[in-house]
Amino acid sequence: MIPFGKSIPVKIAGSVARISFSLKKYFQIQNFLKNHFFDVIHVHEPFGGSITLGAISPKMRDGSLKVATFHSFEGSSMHRFIPNKVLRNFSNNLDGKIAVSDSAKKYASKYFQSDYKIIPNGIDLSDQLVEDLYPNIDDTKINILFVGRFEKRKGLFFLIQAYLNLKQKYDNIRLLIAGGGELDSESQKILSSRYPIDIMFLGQVTELQKQSLFKKSDIFCAPSTGQESFGIVLLESMRSGTCLVASNIEGYKNVVQHMRECLLSEPKDVLSLQNNIEILINNEKLRIQLGLNALKSVQKYDWDLVSNDILDYYRQLILKKENFN
Repeated sequence: MIPFGKSIPVKIAGSVARISFSLKKYFQIQNFLKNHFFDVIHVHEPFGGSITLGAISPKMRDGSLKVATFHSFEGSSMHRFIPNKVLRNFSNNLDGKIAVSDSAKKYASKYFQSDYKIIPNGIDLSDQLVEDLYPNIDDTKINILFVGRFEKRKGLFFLIQAYLNLKQKYDNIRLLIAGGGELDSESQKILSSRYPIDIMFLGQVTELQKQSLFKKSDIFCAPSTGQESFGIVLLESMRSGTCLVASNIEGYKNVVQHMRECLLSEPKDVLSLQNNIEILINNEKLRIQLGLNALKSVQKYDWDLVSNDILDYYRQLILKKENFN
């Protein structure tokens, strides 16, 4: 791994993207690639910063195969800062384009018409012994988990409302919140006005801590309001066999189906979210069944399978390029 400097945080589409705007890095990556030949140059979010743009520049006629993966949905790319006409020259220098979902393909196609190969994100499904890092929450309570940044689009505000309403009726539930950032003012206000019983803020967690939390939880909630092209966090929950309540948004529907691995709630709808959580609170059999279905469904996202799909795509592109030349 060779570092190429630092990126800067930029607020885009309700989230924070880390982007490099450095012209120095743009030329630095080009010089590096000119001095080190690679059979394949594969970038992610090609228009997301100066380094990826430098790697796929039209001036880089080095004979290597150039492939890009598109992850974004509704607005977090470089085209916000550079005219499409300029970026189109970079796009045309790509030999292949991968989209992680139909949503990502649809968004990218709005700006750059092309043949996109849909290959989803993957997840490591190798057998791992998950250590219990939270013995203090090992009791009879039903644990409801949220994992994510404290951004409005992640929908934590709606989950907190739903939980506080349910807590008045069910004493045997607990809300676990793992993530970083600053709570929005609406969430802070509702928490200060209603005593937050059995809500645990766990802060930012490591990968091992996150896996432990999924194993400890009975219900995982992903109440995002939109702007998701995929659901990596859904895969992480599914890998643990945890049942899901997720928002009925396009990016999540690429991964899960209602009553198969999860219950889908309408985004920004506290009552819809609350009702689905309540169904699972009262139906352990359904929780178990959804979790088992999730374990089965997540197998197709195994990195071994996904990486083979990517390698096969490389081979197809190489043959196409050789025939064209």
